[in-house]
Amino acid sequence: MKFETTILRSGGNTTGIVVPDQVVEALGAGKRPKVRATIKGHTWRTSIAPMGGRFMVGVSAEVRRRASLAAMRWR
Repeated sequence: MKFETTILRSGGNTTGIVVPDQVVEALGAGKRPKVRATIKGHTWRTSIAPMGGRFMVGVSAEVRRRASLAAMRWR
């Protein structure tokens, strides 16, 4: 399943991407489905987690470094 999103930074080095509700529902694995995420060819295993009223996947500093990406400030 593919979708476009923005990497958000909540403060410090904590970053993540918002996963649309319809994507979580389509996975049919509850509120914390395990997934493989891929950004610019870099894949890792993780879980989707409910955070602040939305579903998110954390994006580590290592993944951001390998993909040459930066995060936008999350408000």
